[in-house]
Amino acid sequence: MLPLFPPNQFQSIPDRRFWDYIYRTKDLIELPGRKYQQKRNHINRFRQYYPFAYHSLTPVHFPACRRLFEAWAAEKDAGPELEAERLALNEGLANYTRLQLKGGVLEVGGEIQAFAIGSRLNKDTVLVHFEKANPAFSGIYSVINQQFIAHEWADTRLINREDDMGLPGLRQAKERYHPLRMIEKYTVVEVPS
Repeated sequence: MLPLFPPNQFQSIPDRRFWDYIYRTKDLIELPGRKYQQKRNHINRFRQYYPFAYHSLTPVHFPACRRLFEAWAAEKDAGPELEAERLALNEGLANYTRLQLKGGVLEVGGEIQAFAIGSRLNKDTVLVHFEKANPAFSGIYSVINQQFIAHEWADTRLINREDDMGLPGLRQAKERYHPLRMIEKYTVVEVPS
């Protein structure tokens, strides 16, 4: 059988911006040891200052999630990535049951201030697709992350929190959860002849 492409026509280059972060589910719930001390401090401080309730995401929460996303997006630079994320969220919510998504929300002061949405990749692994929060509440991202995993995905072994898109702040936030490993992804480019 002849090769589909001539040899050496393409090269694959690791693209760090799109490597997925893989964590142990148990670690994200329990936050054990010294390396998670800062995360536990964020959660404890949040609990001290903000009485909250966690709820599994249902269609009644969808409008509040959209509003929260729009408030979050208003603080970001408009661009194709932001528009793609908006479209993905709207498609995900419109097809929530069909896509077998699970989500959770944090209610603070009677308002939804954070949400997370994910899906099961296989028996052992979950993909977290969305995690948005009102940054006015210090520690809220740590709380929604822990609560979402604990309430919706405690029966899994691994959590894939997807990539950091090459954004330094997002990379730093994901690295602070001490990934078990990274899943490398590559860009394939044609080699000039």
